[in-house]
Amino acid sequence: MIQRFCFVKLLDGEVETRTELAHMLRVQLRTAGADAVVGTPADDSAARWDLSIVITAPSLAAWTAIAAQPGMIGVLEELAARATVVKAWTFEAA
Repeated sequence: MIQRFCFVKLLDGEVETRTELAHMLRVQLRTAGADAVVGTPADDSAARWDLSIVITAPSLAAWTAIAAQPGMIGVLEELAARATVVKAWTFEAA
């Protein structure tokens, strides 16, 4: 199983709507075909980031196919326009 982790620092004007944005992103990502969980900071250790996104896929090939879908590209481009930093890594679950 593949896990794609994304951490997002939003633009200052977007921070106060991060909870609503998290809910909207979850729906958009699922509509685009991703098995996604979107979160907001739960404690001070996560306060540097405004959103977390974890997408799971059965294989790297499956993740690559999902990431190439126009719907997924659109969601991620819209997110990037609202962010100052987006960090992302792909891991294979043990």
